Amino acid sequence: MRAPRSGFVCGLSVAVGAFAMSAAAQPPAQAQAQATEPSTPPWQAATPWPDRIVVTLEQDPESSFSVSWRTSAEVEQPRAEIVLAGDHSRIDIGAARVDASTERPDLTAKRVGDEEYPLRWNDHVAQPAYHSVTFTGLEPDTLYAYRVMGAEGHWSEWFQTRTAPAAGTPFRFLYFGDAQDGLSSHWPRVVRAAFAAAPDARFAIHAGDLVNIGSRDFEWAAWFKSVGFIHGMIPALPLPGNHEYFDAIRAEDGSLIDGLSVLWRPQFALPRAEGLPEALSETVYTLRYGDTQVAALDTMGGHFEQQAAWLDRVLAESDATWKVVTMHHPLFEMVERPYYDGTPERRDALLPVLERHGVDIVLQGHDHSYGRGATWSGPRSPRAARRGELGTVFVTSSSGAKMYGIAEDGWQRFDELGAVLERAAENTPFFQVVSIDGDTLTYEARTATGRLYDAFRLRRSDDGPNRLEELPTEFDQERRFDNTAPYESTRFDTVPPLPQGR
Repeated sequence: MRAPRSGFVCGLSVAVGAFAMSAAAQPPAQAQAQATEPSTPPWQAATPWPDRIVVTLEQDPESSFSVSWRTSAEVEQPRAEIVLAGDHSRIDIGAARVDASTERPDLTAKRVGDEEYPLRWNDHVAQPAYHSVTFTGLEPDTLYAYRVMGAEGHWSEWFQTRTAPAAGTPFRFLYFGDAQDGLSSHWPRVVRAAFAAAPDARFAIHAGDLVNIGSRDFEWAAWFKSVGFIHGMIPALPLPGNHEYFDAIRAEDGSLIDGLSVLWRPQFALPRAEGLPEALSETVYTLRYGDTQVAALDTMGGHFEQQAAWLDRVLAESDATWKVVTMHHPLFEMVERPYYDGTPERRDALLPVLERHGVDIVLQGHDHSYGRGATWSGPRSPRAARRGELGTVFVTSSSGAKMYGIAEDGWQRFDELGAVLERAAENTPFFQVVSIDGDTLTYEARTATGRLYDAFRLRRSDDGPNRLEELPTEFDQERRFDNTAPYESTRFDTVPPLPQGR
């Protein structure tokens, strides 16, 4: 655990041939060297200069924000500066300096319980240092400029980020399902299209499986490279998925060993939930942002009855107009799984809490497909003639290149729970833009090209359930594998091979 932080009062085809020589076409010695020698790309290696800069919301977002960044391990006295953003040139004059706290995670081994396991993925990676600071005492809805330093004089550029508004101010936020695969090839176009569509987004939810192997530094390097400057400006609200717990480590009996990534807590400064086991620190949290209460759950962290009780308290104590819950595993699965993943237990623990407190929308990932539906009470009929009372809207989405097919019976397995699937898609990465404006929540799911695939509006009612209004989109039919472009399941990114003998 880190030390307390310092504060501050088409029809186009492309032929590839002459530009690159495949390993098969290369001389045997050269091909063999490529297959066995580890490498560290220049955008992965830690240096005295700050990188992987990310804003998060560890404390009250109206009066504070946190920043984390990485350097090489020898950096000893990092710090940050903050100042009101202005229209004049020398905003740096008069900036306040704040010392940062530092953590040096061990990338070579992972402790799970009483056992320590080698992280063979990182054998060729130099050990880093992670630094963080929380700026406090800030004004609501105010634009600040900040920069961070690694070694003495090694400063980042100046970034700008805005504190949260008071209740009543409209705002937008982004939501991404699993990035996971294609982090340095396919996912960048999605996250950058999201920034182009909503550059004024106040934060971005990442609903788990940000990477494929949770403690593999190369994959986090690709994730941060793809995001670029975006999360230096738009705060990130990440939560772990199964792949943040998965490092391909097997016990003697061949079973997988689950344990949170060694990089999770060092690189994200997140709120700490009170009254929960230490294992859930910075993986389960809540924050109030304007008119909205956001609660993040850890569906890999266990302790589901305790998480449910915590969520029950959070929602009971909140007078927010809108209540948003996010988690990785969907409560209503979209796909058929060849293994048991514990979803029924999570659903039994959490669904009654969501229903009791009238949670408006639940944002999820994991299924590598798209589905949006809701729970309804009373008789149900086709979408165009809905009867009954609207409960909670549930969304499952994916932003990465890895895609699964939707089960033939969809949500029909959950009829007894009142769950009805409204809109689905396969073979399509999405980003979502959610807008809050008084008694109205507007939701948009857009493709990587920015086209609107799904949209609806929720309106609050003083004397009853929300009213849901379907909005026009740019697609006449649902996207499925059989009516879209070809798909192949593969490892999408070129990755450094393991050292010889591993």
